[in-house]
Amino acid sequence: MTTFALAVDAMFDDPNMAEDAIWRAGGAAEGLPVRIRYRSPEAIVGLGGNQFDLVATLIEVRLSEIAEPAKGDQVDVLDDDGAVRETLEVTGLSRIDARKLVRTCEVASLAPDDDP
Repeated sequence: MTTFALAVDAMFDDPNMAEDAIWRAGGAAEGLPVRIRYRSPEAIVGLGGNQFDLVATLIEVRLSEIAEPAKGDQVDVLDDDGAVRETLEVTGLSRIDARKLVRTCEVASLAPDDDP
């Protein structure tokens, strides 16, 4: 294992930097326990003289846990007691880091009645 892989694992294992979740490929009933990290970048984009504030919710997942994340996958974010706090749906795939350790995914929160 490389130093970079050890550093990534340390970040994901830190309770202050990552959270427990269940990854459900395609929204399937069964899922895999994973650790995720939230990222919420903001950007202001100009178009035709107007400015729009774009806010996206991104999560990072280790490729060692989920080798092929896909659009439509669902992620149940767990609270401290292990209960589902929020369900996210992967709406887009972003980059893989240079060392091929972490995938960034764009996600949207599902309302409780959106769940299958």
